[in-house]
Amino acid sequence: MRIPFLTSVRGFLILSILSLSISLQAEKTDKKEAASAVAPAKGKSETPNASVDEAAGKKEAGPKAEPKTHEVVVEEFILKTKLSGVIESTRATPIALDLDQWGDLTVIRAVDHGTVVKKGDVLIELATEDVKEKIRNLDIGMASMKLARDAAHLELEKLEKTTPLMLEKSRKGKMQAEADLAYYEDVSKGTRERDTKEVVTSAENYLSYAQEELDQLLKMYEEDDLTEETEEIILQRARHSVKSYQWQLQKAKERAERTLSTTIPREYDQLKQDLELNQINWRATETSTRATLAKKRQEVAAVDRDFEKSVKSINELRMDLKAMSVQAPHDGIVYYGMAQRGKWTTASTVERKLLPGAKLTMREVVMTVVDPVKIQLRAAASETALKDLEVGQAAETAMKWDSDLKLKGKITGLSFVPFSTNTFDTVLSLSPAPKGKPVMPGMAATAEITTYENEKALTVPKGAIKKEGDKESVTLKGGKVRRVETGKTDGKKVEILKGLKAGDMIELPEATEAAGSKPADDSKSSTDSKPDAKAKS
Repeated sequence: MRIPFLTSVRGFLILSILSLSISLQAEKTDKKEAASAVAPAKGKSETPNASVDEAAGKKEAGPKAEPKTHEVVVEEFILKTKLSGVIESTRATPIALDLDQWGDLTVIRAVDHGTVVKKGDVLIELATEDVKEKIRNLDIGMASMKLARDAAHLELEKLEKTTPLMLEKSRKGKMQAEADLAYYEDVSKGTRERDTKEVVTSAENYLSYAQEELDQLLKMYEEDDLTEETEEIILQRARHSVKSYQWQLQKAKERAERTLSTTIPREYDQLKQDLELNQINWRATETSTRATLAKKRQEVAAVDRDFEKSVKSINELRMDLKAMSVQAPHDGIVYYGMAQRGKWTTASTVERKLLPGAKLTMREVVMTVVDPVKIQLRAAASETALKDLEVGQAAETAMKWDSDLKLKGKITGLSFVPFSTNTFDTVLSLSPAPKGKPVMPGMAATAEITTYENEKALTVPKGAIKKEGDKESVTLKGGKVRRVETGKTDGKKVEILKGLKAGDMIELPEATEAAGSKPADDSKSSTDSKPDAKAKS
């Protein structure tokens, strides 16, 4: 049942299409006959319009135009970027005076801008009479300073030796006073008191003995038969002896009282005072002697510093004197001023300062000695061009003064930090310039950098690529759409990485020519390719 139904439907569709085609053909025929009928009535003046209508009718009746196609081939595909820059020397030594002591920089003479110099040649000669005079005066004063320094060291050496002796003497004096007081308290005081009392006791005993002897004599003389004269003599002596011992006893008691009440306490107080004085002296000696030694050390250190400062000052003046004859650090050419990113920005300013009689400013770069053999190109890349640049990419540099002079090189440095002009430093090495074609620092040049190269690339016109979101495709001959993966582009052509092969035919939009569309203009970066290169299998 299903097959007859499909057959009937198909037949119905075919009949409908044939009917519609016959109707359209009849309508065209009617229009043509109507146009032919109207043409004689209007006359010759209407002939152009009739021709136009007839041509339009023929166009509608003719076959549909075939789309243009492009054959995918293997070819060399190269992208290049052009950068402008300035030639600079890789060996450029700025000349600036940075003296330590002397400040008067009066110019006597200076070499001219552009002078070729050898290492050691005098570049700038300054007035030196005043600095020489100061050096002579300092030399004279150094002798007396050395004598004073030596004397201070001798005094310090003496104090270093005597200070320990004085401290030891003071300590021993304190210790001796402590021992004396302790001995007096433990031994001498008791002994003195006992000796004093013993003297009184002895005097009392002697008096007692004399009195007893006198009493015995009186008693004896009363019984014996001695003459009266003899008795009187002996008794007189005994009585004198008693009186003498009485006097000695009286003196002994007075001395004992004096010793016990005054002398011994005074001796004790004196010993205590001696100890206190020795302790004070010991502490004072410890402090003052050490302070004196420390002070002397500081004084000697200050003398040494002053001496060393004077020595340093005179040595720096001698170095300043030597530096005031400014010499070339190496072979090269003298440029006035300072180079900043290959440009001599201060040449006109410093030129006036290098005239005879003018004065230079300390640490100001007044000259630069550059080696013209060792050169490189410092170019400025725009932010747009920066993404395609890499260290190691090959380049060809053309000089502005002679566009036929081209030097090979490559990128050796790339900065991603922008300058105020929103450009990025790109440094390129350069091959040696040919003889007779000088390439000097400061000259302008243009570098053409090969940013991409594929000897066997598949390319298609840029207009042939259709984009829908992140998907890319081309239309093959016959109308089939194929997904592709693209690579680099030069603005006219696009590199195909995946999806096509050599020999594939693709359709091009009417607005796209086989050669591709015109690339966008970029004043900072331009690209180039070789579309005419012979296809490679």
